[in-house]
Amino acid sequence: MRLLGLLLGMLLLVPGARAAWPDRPITAIVPFAPGGGTDGVARILAENLGRLLGQPVVIENRGGANGTIGAVAAARARPDGYTLFFTTGTTQAINTALYRSLPYDPNRDFVPVARIGIFPLMLAVHPAVPAQNIAELMTLLRQRPGVYSFGHWSAVYLAAGKTFVRQLGAQVLDVPYRSSANTMIDLVAGRISFGIVDLTIGLPLARANEVRPLAVTGARRSALLPNLPTLQEAGLAGFDISAWMGVYAPTGTPEEAVAGTARAMQALLTTPALVSRLAELGFEPVPGDGAELGRMTLAEQARWRELVAAAEITVE
Repeated sequence: MRLLGLLLGMLLLVPGARAAWPDRPITAIVPFAPGGGTDGVARILAENLGRLLGQPVVIENRGGANGTIGAVAAARARPDGYTLFFTTGTTQAINTALYRSLPYDPNRDFVPVARIGIFPLMLAVHPAVPAQNIAELMTLLRQRPGVYSFGHWSAVYLAAGKTFVRQLGAQVLDVPYRSSANTMIDLVAGRISFGIVDLTIGLPLARANEVRPLAVTGARRSALLPNLPTLQEAGLAGFDISAWMGVYAPTGTPEEAVAGTARAMQALLTTPALVSRLAELGFEPVPGDGAELGRMTLAEQARWRELVAAAEITVE
């Protein structure tokens, strides 16, 4: 608390910072259901952001339709500085590649506020699958086409799984689910062979020996699982898929609210105690300002158009 108080004092000394905002609670819309990784990170950040700003930051979950319901709610919110959008690449990049049209425009309807960080993803198998490492799994999938299956519950995990199978040159059944919980229940039960999951969900199961992690899907190894190789190291050139998170606000939000939130997020995401707490959820902070988030959003939109097309992913 003393550190947070000092950080707040520093923020108030920044030129241009004003005490007028905020003078009432702030709503932070999360476009996914409670209990998932995004929701968990958002709640930790909202709690601490509220302390820094001197007003509560209240999470409002608006899940459904691959994040679209929450995105529309945030886009249509009054741009008065009292609505934030804690979201992921799903709403801001992936949906633009999946759908012919969206009821919101991630570039026109939002102003990027702050980059938060990434959820590293890991490929994990049920313990009964006879593969002790990623090389053995890749050989197994190639040798036994159509025998094994993977589960997924949203676009990022579907794309990661399909890209893995396509680059491998294997035939694997993909099984869609409505939620991460349902997917992991079936993976733990052995009803599906493997899944690509974020560490928030996968780490506790791996530690309990209910799933066996074999690799991470990003371009570099995760500090949380440093012994796991990347899929690039396993021979899949260029494989780099992770889930990322950022804060946006409705277009037209006053600059003092955008800048004040960005400064506070930067302070929080460089606080060792908070970084450690987020790491327990399998989240790696990669703080950045609104300009950095904006550039990343555009780059991710282009990258996901290529990924979705190459993996031949279609939505009903």
